[in-house]
Amino acid sequence: MMFRAFLFLSLLIPAMPAQAADICNETSFIVEAALGWATPERDIAVEGWTRIRPGECVEAGPDIDPDSDDPLLFYARSTAAYLGGVREWGGQLDLCVGASDFAVEGVSDCDALGLDRRGFDILRGEHRFRTVLIEPADFGDDAQEAGTQRLLRDAGYDIRSIDGLEGRRTTRAISAFVQAEALPRTPPRPELIDALEAAALRRNAEAGLILCNETEGRIAVALGREREEIWEARGWWRLDAGGCARLIADHLTEANAFYYAERTGESGGQLQGGTETFCFSPSRFVAEGRDDCAGRGYSSAAFRQIPEPVEGTSRIELTIADFRIPAQQATPEAEQP
Repeated sequence: MMFRAFLFLSLLIPAMPAQAADICNETSFIVEAALGWATPERDIAVEGWTRIRPGECVEAGPDIDPDSDDPLLFYARSTAAYLGGVREWGGQLDLCVGASDFAVEGVSDCDALGLDRRGFDILRGEHRFRTVLIEPADFGDDAQEAGTQRLLRDAGYDIRSIDGLEGRRTTRAISAFVQAEALPRTPPRPELIDALEAAALRRNAEAGLILCNETEGRIAVALGREREEIWEARGWWRLDAGGCARLIADHLTEANAFYYAERTGESGGQLQGGTETFCFSPSRFVAEGRDDCAGRGYSSAAFRQIPEPVEGTSRIELTIADFRIPAQQATPEAEQP
């Protein structure tokens, strides 16, 4: 799952010479940033990913001419180390991005190149020169400590609150981690954060709900679950043949989620064997509630229950036998939320 966070635009009067954008991370997450800008040929170039630890500032992107009116386009996401899903910072302008380091120019058909669409914010004027990433807790100068706490917790250590305040529990957890990983007794904080991220990735890479496409074509997948006592369905994750996606990034204890899938393209086909009805839309969607789908402008489908989790993980492999092939059907515009 992905959750929208906050982007704070800090006013900074630019110096006369051209300069790159300054991106500061005041969140408790390691983030990866992508930037877009207009080229001399008036195409849009997009590059990523610039990695920024909690509490760090980095320069990224092209040199910006203070006399130009061209905007800077910005998107950022948390890395995959964290439980609870990827967090995003961005806006409403869809541009193509790659899963790993990438650089594209003048590309509008993301699917043709195996790229994803993400919503970029449009930064104009002085906002182009300094961008500060924040979250509701607004850690400010305590972001590095908060980021260390979050990584300790997601690596399995006893951290009960992410508050950015250095306390005994955090100190004990750091000591235990340093000893377990045979690190120097007092590693520099950037090195400690990197080691914690690697440990969290090892622990959480296979946790949650993993769904794989074992058909010969592309499929689109939607997820239904109860969140804070409200039933919710969302989609779509796009999976090419042989591809997998993590629909839930938490250690699961119960089979308390449901899934639905459709084969896209000319072949078509809907998942069969579902038992619980949820609402959905042909394009990217989040639908709260399970009643009166048609009256609220949604379609409806029967979602399957996920398998019982084993050691925190529930894994699904869909084959052609899982799909019912009707004579005619509409297919969703497959996008990963």
